[in-house]
Amino acid sequence: MEDLVHSEAPFFHFQILRPESEEQREKALAYFKEHHKIYIAFMSAPEILLYLGCTESIYIKSKGVDFEEDQLRGILNEASLWFQEHKNDKGEDGKAYN
Repeated sequence: MEDLVHSEAPFFHFQILRPESEEQREKALAYFKEHHKIYIAFMSAPEILLYLGCTESIYIKSKGVDFEEDQLRGILNEASLWFQEHKNDKGEDGKAYN
């Protein structure tokens, strides 16, 4: 699993899930739906972006902050587009970064 964090305050946090099988993916999606989690799933890719929260600093354990529903909708769209564009990018060490 990897994290994806918005680059400016407030900091929206997502976790990138890479299921090993379609069965694992379907179980995760069913769990998220049942527990009313916010996530982004793709028709053309197995990855799932799970929304973790919104904080005042880049660290997930920092104080949570309030935000407008429209802000979250916009960030969900941005995160989806960014991930689709960069999911296969590699850092200088040759490892994927997201």
